[in-house]
Amino acid sequence: MKKPLIALAAATLSPTLLSAGGLDRSGQGINILFEEGDAVQFALSYTSPSVSGSLAGTDSGNVGKSFFAPHLAYKKAINDKWDIALIYDEPYGAHVEYSSSYFLSQNPVPGAAQSVLKAEANTQALTALARYKFEGGFSAYGGIRAQRVDSDVTVPIVAGYRVSTDNPVDFGYVIGAAWEKPEIAARVALTYNSKIDHTFSQTETNSLGLNAKSESEISTPQSVNLDFQTGVAQDTLVFGTIRWVDWPQLSYSPPNYAPGELVGYSNSTISYTLGVGRRFSDEFSGAITIGYETSEDEPVSNLGPTDGYWSIGLGGTYSLENAKISGGVRYTDIGDATTDGAGPGLRGNFSGNHAWSVGFQVTYALGNS
Repeated sequence: MKKPLIALAAATLSPTLLSAGGLDRSGQGINILFEEGDAVQFALSYTSPSVSGSLAGTDSGNVGKSFFAPHLAYKKAINDKWDIALIYDEPYGAHVEYSSSYFLSQNPVPGAAQSVLKAEANTQALTALARYKFEGGFSAYGGIRAQRVDSDVTVPIVAGYRVSTDNPVDFGYVIGAAWEKPEIAARVALTYNSKIDHTFSQTETNSLGLNAKSESEISTPQSVNLDFQTGVAQDTLVFGTIRWVDWPQLSYSPPNYAPGELVGYSNSTISYTLGVGRRFSDEFSGAITIGYETSEDEPVSNLGPTDGYWSIGLGGTYSLENAKISGGVRYTDIGDATTDGAGPGLRGNFSGNHAWSVGFQVTYALGNS
């Protein structure tokens, strides 16, 4: 059997249930690299947000749509010095849809077909990593990330404008370093994820007869994760993550969208997670986590009407001979936000919003421990 605190360390860091309102979904975790021996991992979380507001006396309805976030990973110990891993996740995404009565869902073109303000964006990533272990508990790792993005956005107030993109695959990289002391389940890992540049081939249409093929440049943002954990007493672990995301790198301005920028951000964000895990028996351990993301108090896009959050989560892990089965639930209080409107001084107001997330994870050791 593995050392109890090391088993607890992996258990309490899963499942990952992140902000429901924003674009950041997976957190781009690489913890599979620190499993002992060979292992496979599967995780799936489900988030149900409640996000609503108003603009010019019209109600948005619940604009946040529920979503699943899958995670698949495989890790291979080549020898005492080298490990490799392959990770699939969906790091960024959005799915919002406003009510037909909302101000921005109104098409001003007489006799035009009606729609609603809505957006769906999906990102899929496959990351290949290699890790080399030095003396003294230090290691370095890095690899390549292949990423695919597609989106579909409708803005009726702009003459029934719609843009639908293809799903190009482009590449970025990951680099990081870690320090471990297994005797006390201590680990600190610093990971940099590069931005990834994409060129969209897209179709832009509107109710005035526009039907144009065009191209746009867009980048998913660079980010940095600082993960840490340590045993503080027998069978007790403290762990956490600090994540920085450079959101101003994400800007989307289709050439025929009259207002100019369709999606854009002024500030980066920092999110914090802190938790305590406890092993109650040889088979079962549990954890509680709290999370916080800074708010910017500036207008945000209608396609992501949130500004920061705080959260609390509960999780547990049941350990078998070769498997760890984890489950968790998380409540997120989504920060109040002011959104860009249809003109100067015309802003949407979103408040009192929240989300519930549930998830599970299975990590199976393949026998090379």
